[in-house]
Amino acid sequence: MGTPKILVANRGEIAVRIFRSATELGWQTVAIYTEKDESHASYADEAVLLDSPARFMDADHIADIARRTGCTHVHPGYGFLSESPKLAALFSTPHPNESASIIFVGPSVETLKIASDKMLSRELATSIGVPTAPGIRVSSVADVHQFIEKLGPCPFPIILKALDGGGGRGIRLVNAAGDVENAFQRCLGESPSKQIFAEQALVGRGWKHVEVQVVGDSQGNVTHLWERECSVQRRFQKIIEMAPSTLPRTAIEPVLEAALKMARKLRYAGLGTFEFLVNAQSHEWVFLEINPRIQVEHTVTEEIVNVDLVHIQLLLSTKTTTLTDVLPNHTISPPPPFGHAIQLRLVAEDPVRSFQLSPGTLRPSDISWPAGRGVRVDTWLSTGPSAHNPGFEWTIGVDFDSVLAKIIVHAGSPSEATEKAQRALRELRISGDVKTNRELLAGVLAHPDWREGAIHTRWLEEAPDEVLRLGNDRLRVKKAQPNPLSSSTTGASSASTPAEGTSGTILLQPGSSSQLSISSSPLSDSDTQAQKHSLVLSTIRHNAFPNELSGTVTTSLSPEPLAFSLLQLSSLATSSHFEFADPRDPSHLSCPIAGKIVELHPALAAFGDPSVSHAFIREGEPLVVVSVMKMESVVNAPRSGKVSRLGKGIEAGAVVPEGTLVCILSPTENGGLARL
Repeated sequence: MGTPKILVANRGEIAVRIFRSATELGWQTVAIYTEKDESHASYADEAVLLDSPARFMDADHIADIARRTGCTHVHPGYGFLSESPKLAALFSTPHPNESASIIFVGPSVETLKIASDKMLSRELATSIGVPTAPGIRVSSVADVHQFIEKLGPCPFPIILKALDGGGGRGIRLVNAAGDVENAFQRCLGESPSKQIFAEQALVGRGWKHVEVQVVGDSQGNVTHLWERECSVQRRFQKIIEMAPSTLPRTAIEPVLEAALKMARKLRYAGLGTFEFLVNAQSHEWVFLEINPRIQVEHTVTEEIVNVDLVHIQLLLSTKTTTLTDVLPNHTISPPPPFGHAIQLRLVAEDPVRSFQLSPGTLRPSDISWPAGRGVRVDTWLSTGPSAHNPGFEWTIGVDFDSVLAKIIVHAGSPSEATEKAQRALRELRISGDVKTNRELLAGVLAHPDWREGAIHTRWLEEAPDEVLRLGNDRLRVKKAQPNPLSSSTTGASSASTPAEGTSGTILLQPGSSSQLSISSSPLSDSDTQAQKHSLVLSTIRHNAFPNELSGTVTTSLSPEPLAFSLLQLSSLATSSHFEFADPRDPSHLSCPIAGKIVELHPALAAFGDPSVSHAFIREGEPLVVVSVMKMESVVNAPRSGKVSRLGKGIEAGAVVPEGTLVCILSPTENGGLARL
């Protein structure tokens, strides 16, 4: 065979990661990408433009691209079709006019059928004596209620999961019978296969999420590369991971052995992660699921065992390569882990605004990454050797995962790694219109529970405000004292100092005067009809412009000074496509988050249909379901009324910015809203 050529059927930082390892092996590389999301493609030798993000989930289309570009291998990365038996099956036999089949870099089709199905994985575990939590496959809300009844007098909480979910998607925790229907519908909406199962939830104090990195070859040989602990989560989505776990070895050894036992039963080939829940107090543990692919958090394992997991994965895709060839020191008994590693997931979310996605654009000048000994950054916010556009910028939207970068640190001990991670976060700078969870990450690392090993799977959701406060305190930069004369006259000592995390190129001071022109249509140079008003910043209370600005203004619009607070919203879409709700008008119902509309209230969906005589919405009913990175959120109607009109551009499939007007409810004759 000549030089291998690999198609990476993924995007973002994992695609960059695979391209780098493949290039080091001397392989040729092919990328697939969509408009405004091509940075990873600049690391490949060839690139193919997809006509929509949905193509990442089209197995036949990906297979066709692999054949048209003459690839010998296909690597699915993680997410998308990485656990799809269908995609792997398309390469199991040679295509007509091909002398050899394309190699799928992953487990066999037979292994994927079991490992990608959470119920089949549980059945495998049970068959060989590996403990699991009670669970059952469900196809309706009634099935879930029957399962709850069988659990006895204290069944809650339970978890509903999509069989093909992952990354926090397709998972809902249910604490009461009344929450079942909504949770079931949301899991169903986030599941490509529309298959759900219910499981008794082992969450909260004491329970830690521990996963074992397994490597196998096609000869039936398997080994482990130790474990990772991933208990810092929100909505079952991991935020910080570490390796190895801080649990005692006596609690970890049975889990390692269980992972190897299952892998041997499957004759597992390639990389895989076997996940468990372990109770820190009782050391009780249960099997959770198998992830038959490379994991987002594979980086911390690489740091503590000093291997390139993608390099190994690529080599093991050839059936003649064995574990002894790629891991000669690990086949009998893996060497002990070296040091301690932590991974921080930097995501485009605003913790202050209920962790809403923060879409927008970023430029190279907006970012400064941490560096130094023991600090690694895996990101797609970069440009590869084939990028030639000097005005390059990155777009953060709603179609893909919100991860901007993974910051990985490695040191000799957990405490040293924690201090190094804190230092890396202090060095990190992300400015522009995209918010991140930087303060949240710093707050977790600063919390006593982190240092004492008291983190559990629900810990972060129990105290997000405290964590954010700690993070802000830890990252706050001491600034030079302002001019005393200036502060005494303005009442705003930090008025002209840009806040940390902003570009600091815009100087705003008390006394700044502006002229405001107001017109009913866009102004032109010759427009003389616009009303002109003076606007003077009297005092500045907080200056993080353009992200946030507050204080008082004196203006010809009002005889009295006015207090103001300017908070920048997302730049997901331009207002010409939609209209924004007036927060002062109670008849305006808005969408409080940015995302893609996947479902509308029946009254909205049928609005304008002459066969529908009434279009009523009742308080508390789901007004709109919005998908953000494939996770669905329900926006309930805050009040009742009759729909008088839809907001501009409101329809299923529309991608709307935060604050968009969804609809207007008609008032009653007495001026109030209709009471139904």
